[in-house]
Amino acid sequence: MKKTDVAIIGGSAAGLAAATTLMRRHPDKSITLIRNVTQTVVPCGIPYVYGILGAVSKNIIPDTQFKNAGVDIITKHVDVINREEKTIQFEDGELLAYDKVVLSTGSKPFLPPIDGVNLNNVFSIHKDPVHLQAILEALDPAQNVVVIGGGFIGVEMAEQIARMTSRPAHIRLVEMLPHCLMTACEEEFCVVAEKELEREGVEVMTGCQVKAIHGTDTVKRVELADGRSLEADVVVIGIGAAPNVDLAERSGLDCSPRAGVKVTKTLQTSDVNIYAAGDCAEKFSFFTAEPTAIRLASIAASEGMIAAGNLYASEQRETLGALGAFATKVGTRSIAAAGLTTQAAQQQKLDVVIGEAVASNMHPGSLPDAIADMKVKLLFDRKSGEILGGHVCGGDSSAELANAIAVAVQARQTAYDLSIMQYATHPLLTASPVMYQLMIAAENALIQL
Repeated sequence: MKKTDVAIIGGSAAGLAAATTLMRRHPDKSITLIRNVTQTVVPCGIPYVYGILGAVSKNIIPDTQFKNAGVDIITKHVDVINREEKTIQFEDGELLAYDKVVLSTGSKPFLPPIDGVNLNNVFSIHKDPVHLQAILEALDPAQNVVVIGGGFIGVEMAEQIARMTSRPAHIRLVEMLPHCLMTACEEEFCVVAEKELEREGVEVMTGCQVKAIHGTDTVKRVELADGRSLEADVVVIGIGAAPNVDLAERSGLDCSPRAGVKVTKTLQTSDVNIYAAGDCAEKFSFFTAEPTAIRLASIAASEGMIAAGNLYASEQRETLGALGAFATKVGTRSIAAAGLTTQAAQQQKLDVVIGEAVASNMHPGSLPDAIADMKVKLLFDRKSGEILGGHVCGGDSSAELANAIAVAVQARQTAYDLSIMQYATHPLLTASPVMYQLMIAAENALIQL
């Protein structure tokens, strides 16, 4: 029987982050990475397979750096973890003995409880290159595509399908909420995203619910709850994901199909020798400590580092909880967010002060490709002055501004702190030092406190 010091089950963001952390911190330990797909795709890059990249092969994370570091990669399905014997049993009956395990089995796409989801050419998004290639081949001759779900997956898939060389004649994005991206972004920025999609040739249908998907063997049309019918050669479903706890359940770990594998703040499971990280592990809110459904590759990578770092550490690092930091680019506009939206703050009955600033993302604004109206919107707690969230819309630096906001939220910085911040500027990269949006938005909020 083969033996390994650490077995990492799952080869996406959390699993790879765990492997690289162990490679840095414990080069003396043997590491085995177990996955049930032939290659690991870049999870956030999946939509771009269908547009900018044009091929699944261009969205693969190479195994080279891991193999060169001595990581043993096994491509097999794990049947069960025999916790008492400390062995992993594969589907073919082979056993692997372990000392510690990082469980990073990810999530499963959520499918709506409607007729027709199992028809041919109806796809959810799986992190499997073979499955992603099947979607590409189905889209190539398609003339009518319906994307169900206006979150980040749906928006990015619709935009990239619109950029295919063999672009379908009709691309429709169906979202049941009043706006796309509404659970993560400010409403005004959701509207910006929708306008960009429409400019790309996507018909955005918000406030619409899908009743059923119809066809004999292959999808032919999508029926909406209001009675309308949409022709469809391909349907892409992107309405969220549920934690993949199948292996955890079979192995007797404490878990919930809805919440995930039960973990402590150090990401230890109900078995002291097994840690869980990424989408499969339960999440709690940074703000309320209540359970949350936020599952992101960035959170998974952070948790993979924490879990792997804690396996042999006397001092255990703890997760701060899911903050929610998002970024996307739709058409010519980048949109990013960190922390609470105005709507979420209202739902939590928080009294907030909002500071805003609008300026060009370059200086002077006459530079080529400058975006004159890049906007930052910050939310602060009126009583404490602490930042609760921030939202950015404009140029490509939006994502890094949101990352800075995320750090500020985690550090519980105040409007005063951000109003006196020091920062780097450059004509081609940032707003003018006199109109740096993050600082000016904080200053505008501070005046109201």
